[in-house]
Order: sequence, then C-alpha cells, then structure tokens
Amino acid sequence: MNGHTVSETNPTYVNGANRYRMPFVGILTPTHPQFEEMQEYVLPEHRCPEGYGLVFLESEEHSATYIGSVHQIEEYRAANTDGTAVLDISQGVTYAFWPHGEGWDKYLPANTWNPGGEGIVTEFDHPLGGKVTVYEYLKAGADGEKTPMVAFHCEHCHNEPERDHESAQANREPQDRRWTARNARVHIRQHDQRCRPIDPRIVETVTAVANEKYGVNNPVVTWESRCSTAGPCAQIRHLRAHRR
Repeated sequence: MNGHTVSETNPTYVNGANRYRMPFVGILTPTHPQFEEMQEYVLPEHRCPEGYGLVFLESEEHSATYIGSVHQIEEYRAANTDGTAVLDISQGVTYAFWPHGEGWDKYLPANTWNPGGEGIVTEFDHPLGGKVTVYEYLKAGADGEKTPMVAFHCEHCHNEPERDHESAQANREPQDRRWTARNARVHIRQHDQRCRPIDPRIVETVTAVANEKYGVNNPVVTWESRCSTAGPCAQIRHLRAHRR
C-alpha cells in the first residue's frame, strides 16, 4: 500500500505521498477565455504570460499540481507515447492539491481512483481489530442516473455510509477521497467515542416490536450479519474480489 506522510501537529492531516500517478496533463494559454481568472491560482512570482504546462498528480489521500512551461509539457507529451518518459519537476514548481475556482472547475474533468468509479481506495487497521476501508461506489438515483460516491466503512462498528453524513460524499476529485480518508483516520483515532458497535439487545427489541406489529415471526438478524450479507461489508467484499 502506498505510504503517506502526515502533519507533525495533526496526524489526520495528510501532506504527502510516496508515489503519485498523473491522470491529466494539460496546457493553459492566454487563448483560454478565463486565462486571467485561472492564473490567479499561481503565485505572482511563478506567473508566465505565455501560458503554463500543467501536470495533475494524485495519490489515494493527496494531490498536487506541477506547473512548468508550455514547451516542457509539449516535449514531455511527445516523448511519453510509450509511458516511459520522466518528468523533470526541477524545471517548474509544484503546488499542493488541484486548483479550484473560476475556470478550473470546468477545465478539470471529474475523476475517480478506480476505473468506472467502483473499487477500494485505501484501508487502515483498526486498533480493536478489523479494517476501516475507504471505497468508491455508484449510487443509483430515482431517475436511474448513477452518482460516483466515496465512503469509509468500519468493520468493528459497521457504520452505514448512507446514514452517516461523515462517512460518504460525492466523489468528483482527489480532495473528496482525501477528506473521506481523513474522516476514516479521525474515526480510528477517536474510536473510543466514535466507534460504537450496535447493542444486540437493540436489534432484538426492534425485531420483536416489528414481529408483533406485523404479525410475523422473523428471526433476529444481528447487525454484523446484515452488514455481511446486504450491507457495506458485502459491498466491499465484492469490490475486493474484483480488484484489478
């Protein structure tokens, strides 16, 4: 698994990775109708009126933007037809994260970590056993359209991402996955307050009330069992089985 570095003052704040991949390479020139607004992202001492060569990098929990000359990136593109060219980052500057704001949100296409938007992003060991997994999935809407989502799931307390607003969110870019992984790290570090397995007595009581109300005799299904057969545990197991 890819290693990440964290802040000395905040162990849930990831500030770097051992390895990055480059999903996008682009050029930004004055011909772009929002060039001036987009150039505001670049510090004054790094601005270039001729334009910029851009490389967008990402890891499971971090992202960065390399800014070089248009000429450098054009040469890199030409030399990288077989995927073996090496980018010399000493020729430019690297900023943490991908840019946002005027122009950038349309310039950068949405992306997911796994092809198709479904798969494991990363996972952590839980101090009490099991894993806390960050994963991507597609959520079907009422109109049948599928929205890319990213969530984390704890095998100890079996949190339900669809009900816990801190567990799941729309998945459009590296920052979404970074924030979800950050929430997973917080969940682990504060597991004594945040990680509370469902009391089996509650499940028994809910089942008994439902049986009496509807005149049925359904057996008690534990929270863990339900998660394993029809919940996030089952979903994650399926994603791991199809991991590329």
